[in-house]
Amino acid sequence: MGAPRFQILYRITPDDSRPIEAHAKDICLEQTVEIPADCVPGPIWEAGIVGQVEAITPCTAPSRAFDVAISYRADIVNNSIPNLLNVIFGNISIRRGIRIIDIRLTPEQLHAFGGPGFGVAGLRERLGVFGRPLAATAIKPLGLSVPELARLASGYALGGLDVIKDDHGLMDQPFHPFKERVARLQEAIRSANAKTGRKTLYFPMVSGRFDQIEDQMAFAAAEGCAGALIAPFLIGPDTGFHLARKYRLAVMAHPSFSGTHFHDPEHGMTPAMLLGRLFRVFGADISVFPNAGGRFTFTERECRDLAIAMQEKLGDVRPGFPSPAGGMTIERIDSMVTAFGHDAVFLIGGALMRHSPDPEIGARAFIAAIENAVATGKAAE
Repeated sequence: MGAPRFQILYRITPDDSRPIEAHAKDICLEQTVEIPADCVPGPIWEAGIVGQVEAITPCTAPSRAFDVAISYRADIVNNSIPNLLNVIFGNISIRRGIRIIDIRLTPEQLHAFGGPGFGVAGLRERLGVFGRPLAATAIKPLGLSVPELARLASGYALGGLDVIKDDHGLMDQPFHPFKERVARLQEAIRSANAKTGRKTLYFPMVSGRFDQIEDQMAFAAAEGCAGALIAPFLIGPDTGFHLARKYRLAVMAHPSFSGTHFHDPEHGMTPAMLLGRLFRVFGADISVFPNAGGRFTFTERECRDLAIAMQEKLGDVRPGFPSPAGGMTIERIDSMVTAFGHDAVFLIGGALMRHSPDPEIGARAFIAAIENAVATGKAAE
């Protein structure tokens, strides 16, 4: 019996007249041994080190494309996030017409990567909130003083929001340095929680230099923060997830710098596979993505597929929360509950500021809209 293998489904749109078999073989070689086929030593072929084409299926739409399933030996990846990304989409990401549409890891790989540390059930237990979507906002804009940011955090917590995160642009700037900001905002939220008897969780943005990131994670944990907001493609796809697990922080993953995977429908990865499947497997308890109809261009189907990828059965990996965002408003809550059901984190930022200059009023309206949508049966079965 050979070594365990995992499988990637590529949608290939050939850009020359060669047969699809030649394109598939190119990927098998490029993503493993990276030498011409006639240079590969016999024992390497026999050991299954080179990627293997498992199936080729013509697509009906687009008609020029083919779905090509290629398997790789699992021990090449060796349960490493950088290795996995390099094997499935390393050099070939520089080519054209290759899109990852499914990722089928082995049960052992899923277990080793670990998935969300808390997941849907763990975060709900921590919040004590069940039977409805969670309400979240981002503290913004960049440039406010720490006291002004703390005032916003306090108001949103008093208004009953479940999750407050830093805007992803709030890093370690001189006008609101990381440690001062995190300490003051966490204290403001803690004080509001003491007044309301509810629990609002704070996720500060962790995005320092390599020599700063672990200190930032440790500081957030020491201050009592529930989790961290990370952008995996800003700090490295492995770093934030590893450190959050080390300091027992939940992870809210942000898609910044990932957009080039999605703009060409013939190349990259689908949002469901990158922001859903991979981020969840790597450890995202919540994955933020731009919802259809907002400031960005994801389709309704892409958003639905991403939500499914965060929550479908996947070995022993916990389900995580999809978090539709990007220009959402209180007026859209009914449609969002219908689209995503109860197990989602709705993220509204600037629209809450537009709703009212008083953050507590905006937060209360947000929560009321969610509760009303759930009470009137807006959620899809």
